[in-house]
Amino acid sequence: MSMIPDDKVSEVRERAAILDVISDYVSLRKSGANYQGLCPFHGEKTPSFNVNPGRGIFHCFGCGVGGNAITFIMKIEGLTFPEAVKFLAKRVGVIIEERPLTATEKRQTDERELFFRINEQAAKFYRRVLVQEPAGEAGRRYLERRGVDAATSEAYCIGFAPDKWDGLTRYLEQQRVPLPLAEKLGLVKLRDSGGYYDTFRNRLLFVIADMHGRPIGFGGRVLDDSLPKYINSPESPIYHKSEVLFGLNLAKQAMREQGTAIIVEGYFDHLALFQAGVRNVVATCGTAMTAGHVKLLQRYAGKVYTLFDGDNAGKKATLRSMELFLEEKYAAHVIELPAGDDPDSYLKKEGSEAFAGQVAKARPIFEFFLYDLMHQFDSRTVEGKVQIIELLTPRLMKIANPIERDLYLKEISRMLGVDLRQLQKKIGRSPISTADLASPPERKKRGIGPEEMLVSLMGKYPEVVKRVREYGAANLFGPDLLPVVETIMTQTDAGSEVDWGVIMEQVGSAEERSRLAALFMNDCHLEEIDANKAFDQCRMSRDRSTLKDKDVKELKRELAQLDSDSERYWEILKILDALRNKKSQLL
Repeated sequence: MSMIPDDKVSEVRERAAILDVISDYVSLRKSGANYQGLCPFHGEKTPSFNVNPGRGIFHCFGCGVGGNAITFIMKIEGLTFPEAVKFLAKRVGVIIEERPLTATEKRQTDERELFFRINEQAAKFYRRVLVQEPAGEAGRRYLERRGVDAATSEAYCIGFAPDKWDGLTRYLEQQRVPLPLAEKLGLVKLRDSGGYYDTFRNRLLFVIADMHGRPIGFGGRVLDDSLPKYINSPESPIYHKSEVLFGLNLAKQAMREQGTAIIVEGYFDHLALFQAGVRNVVATCGTAMTAGHVKLLQRYAGKVYTLFDGDNAGKKATLRSMELFLEEKYAAHVIELPAGDDPDSYLKKEGSEAFAGQVAKARPIFEFFLYDLMHQFDSRTVEGKVQIIELLTPRLMKIANPIERDLYLKEISRMLGVDLRQLQKKIGRSPISTADLASPPERKKRGIGPEEMLVSLMGKYPEVVKRVREYGAANLFGPDLLPVVETIMTQTDAGSEVDWGVIMEQVGSAEERSRLAALFMNDCHLEEIDANKAFDQCRMSRDRSTLKDKDVKELKRELAQLDSDSERYWEILKILDALRNKKSQLL
């Protein structure tokens, strides 16, 4: 339940024009009553994303997503409904005074906000030390040697932890920060003998931020070759490594615009690319790629490039990520740099144009894996061929696109001199069939039914609203659509036009919202029709669909268990006969 008063939600919805909101994220062009652009939620080359400013709704005919301005912000920014309303309220200047929180809500909200504030205090402390204090001189010299300019340092809010045991601890005490909470965030540690000391000492500090730029953790790098090179904040109530990518807050807009993302391993790799003008880049925070990372990337980019070190550890990281990308059916390519180079060193030597050339030459991740295996094993020997095929097989089976899979099979057959049919048999797949080329089951959409059509008619024709009321909404609509219908009737009773933005919020299921958004994008299909006749057709069609075989089957099952001389036996026969007659009259 929202903590925001309904009248404030309505005010935000009215003032946040959907065209203005979505134009911040998608380049839109007018097309009839609608505006069209490339969908920000899936990769596409032909625009299928539509916005209807008059109705205040959007819909993508490619991936099916749809809704109003609030649901758009929820999806694209990864926010809850109240967070999205507040996000838009700030944008349009609506001041929200929320209802008083319950004791539990207040405790949870206060603690979470307090964690963010403590990290903000720590970030300010580290930044001040680096920029202003003598204790930050070593950090300033290090950044200068690495070629990091002041603007980049500021954009990343880079700081420095002084070479003291209690620099941050004392600062937090002065700010009256409860040190046990700072310990939960991994900023300080408790001594065995009692008292606290700093976790980060004599290290350059990178702020790990969430997608909105709020500090949730830190990554600390030593200034020499001592180990460990990096120390990262531990998991905490606001920091979950498997769901966070470093630099996402800086990269998300470029990722949306370009439709691609580059993943690197380290903070300095990220920084080097950012400083060279490559903005669609994120980094893992000292952890392997996870399914959570992949899902996060898919929100912003339709295609991903990995740029890990060329050593064995980097190759292993690339191959681990390949498993995830194949499972998630996410297009991934591998950028390869010359041996011994990382993004930082390569950009300094060759420049950003040469780097763009390396990106253009990036190979699909499975192809990278295939050629790497060919280098690892002697493909001229039987043993080598068998080893390669054994390693390829489980990955080949994960390639969802049947044409891509078939082409790889042919290439492997050619490279290894192995019979194609034997390879196909090995992975348990036959050559491409018509079934392979059909749309995957999850993309098949249920057609518009009589209930959806009736809702659409109600939005255009007040006489249909009247007929629905007379017949009884509960007799015409299932529980999913009943709240939508009741809202339309309320709006019509008040003499208002139907607010489709409000209607979309009443739809519980994402699948239903998608179907209705497609239907509501315009009402051309309802022009010049007899509204009353259309109502009758929808009602009869709906009545027919309620006389399901399931009801008949249940009655027949009961009938089979009864004696022919029982009263119930003859009662069921009469019901079945009546159902058959009713169904024939509706046909």
